[in-house]
Amino acid sequence: MTSLFDPALILHITCGLAACVVGLAPIFTRKGSRLHRLWGKLFVGLMAVLLACAWLMTVLQFSPYFLALSATATMTLFSGVRVLGRKRPDLRRADRAKALDWIVTLGVVGVGAWVLVLVVTGQTGDLAAVSSALAYGALVYGVWDLWRFARPTDWPFSPNLWNYEHLTKMLGAYGAVLSAFSGNFLTFLPAPWSQLWPTFLFQTVTLIWIAVLIVRRRRSPAFG
Repeated sequence: MTSLFDPALILHITCGLAACVVGLAPIFTRKGSRLHRLWGKLFVGLMAVLLACAWLMTVLQFSPYFLALSATATMTLFSGVRVLGRKRPDLRRADRAKALDWIVTLGVVGVGAWVLVLVVTGQTGDLAAVSSALAYGALVYGVWDLWRFARPTDWPFSPNLWNYEHLTKMLGAYGAVLSAFSGNFLTFLPAPWSQLWPTFLFQTVTLIWIAVLIVRRRRSPAFG
């Protein structure tokens, strides 16, 4: 099995570098357009292969940091795509969470909790800060989704909530792959900021973007 590690690493790095470039296209193309969907599908495909390799490498050569990063990226990508099929749970029962959603989300929450235990018990070394941040991210996304699954039409549901969730989670997935790239290649930046700056950047961008969308929709109900 260990002979699989190097090929998985090469494929992981290749897809990661490609995802860093391709992931920009859905951000800057018109939302809902054919190009946006096309580039979005390509990004999701690259991320899916990248994450499959990441999980395999984590099994072959365990690292709490890599486990936390894989869990957070998996949560954001998986949920960011799946929420497109859960747009109107108030109108269609088919738009509510399926067994797969529950299984993946509960699994990620479990991984996030496990990583925090590893951090507290001193098993993450000098990567404790970034491992903690990633674990908290996995838990926040996971707990949010569990609430949405259990109470799909309760607060803070709105007809546009899926749009904000999709935006938040896909930017989170892009931020995760950019964090890995920065941590490995932008070594002139001090740790742990070399790995954390994409998270702070895209969280800020997400908040501003959603605020702009909300303001526009309130001014023009026909918008979006």
